[in-house]
Amino acid sequence: MLTSSHVEQGASLRSLNLVRAFYLAEGGLNLAIHELRTDPQYPGGGYAALGTRVGGYAIAVAPDGPSRRIIRATGFAPSNDPSAPGYATKAIEAIVQVSRGNGPGHAVLGDRLVRLHGPVGDEVTVDSYDSREAPAPLQGGSALRVATNSAEDGAMTFLGGVVIEGDVVLGPGSDPDRVLQRTPQRWTSISGSVSAAERRTPLEPFEMPALPDQGPLHLAGNEVVTLPGGIYRFQEIEITGHGQLVFTDRAEVYVEGDVRIAGQGIGTAAQLPTNLTLYVKGQRVAISTDADLFLQLHAPDATVEISSRGDLYGAVDGREVIVQGQGDIHYDHALNVYDEALNAPREADPFVVSVLSWREIDP
Repeated sequence: MLTSSHVEQGASLRSLNLVRAFYLAEGGLNLAIHELRTDPQYPGGGYAALGTRVGGYAIAVAPDGPSRRIIRATGFAPSNDPSAPGYATKAIEAIVQVSRGNGPGHAVLGDRLVRLHGPVGDEVTVDSYDSREAPAPLQGGSALRVATNSAEDGAMTFLGGVVIEGDVVLGPGSDPDRVLQRTPQRWTSISGSVSAAERRTPLEPFEMPALPDQGPLHLAGNEVVTLPGGIYRFQEIEITGHGQLVFTDRAEVYVEGDVRIAGQGIGTAAQLPTNLTLYVKGQRVAISTDADLFLQLHAPDATVEISSRGDLYGAVDGREVIVQGQGDIHYDHALNVYDEALNAPREADPFVVSVLSWREIDP
């Protein structure tokens, strides 16, 4: 009976340590990925103990071509001493791709002016998410930029409650104390940095496509117009009442004049901002819908006024951007694929580490 109990106790301890060793190896793998984001030549490290009778891990990183790395992380429990009671090891091998990614995306870019006005008793929030992954917002850090190219006093103005989950970037040569004005200052929260850019962010004009002009698009009452994906050209767009414009697939919409989006707004295919880009040549874009919008808005010569109750998912740029509604702005990092010119990597930006494969191996 004593022998049986001793054997069972030993088997139980080893089983427990196998689980511990697996999670220790996984912790070592996560550490290696973290280190590779700042040092792509990270070689790994020898055994690192996490505490008495807790165990530890060892990491080895080997190059596999110019940008791929093979990470081998081994967990040991309760230590790296094979004579320890219940001694167990587990190993994980992952192949990762290390690349220089784009910098944080521009959620809001106003060439001459950005003004965010939090409503009384509420806040206007600018945060980010990645529509290719979970829709939850990414909190803190420098996940996005709210930027202006101007160095004039008050070119970046925050009134009332304003929350920026990212960086604020001002025009080259800016004095942040003058260019960024916060009233009252204690109601503003910026999780990232406030800095002056080294150079202007390009806000290039665009050419209208050589397509037939479909004239003005006016939707009012309960009118709903559904269009397939494609490229469209209109003289102007106005949506009022309960009207709605719906796209069933990815679309690019070019507008010669002004745009007014109220009513039920615009329905984007699969609610993905990458599926709808709105190019506006006019002088004014007014958005005041109660519905959420999913799009990328590019209006280099326009004053963009957003006074919606609904949120905007995607990105906005214009000559001036003024936000004073109850809706928030959620930058979609999937747009980085489409606006690399606005998000060129900086030396301080982390490398992107993509896991290509992952498996358990024999220690």
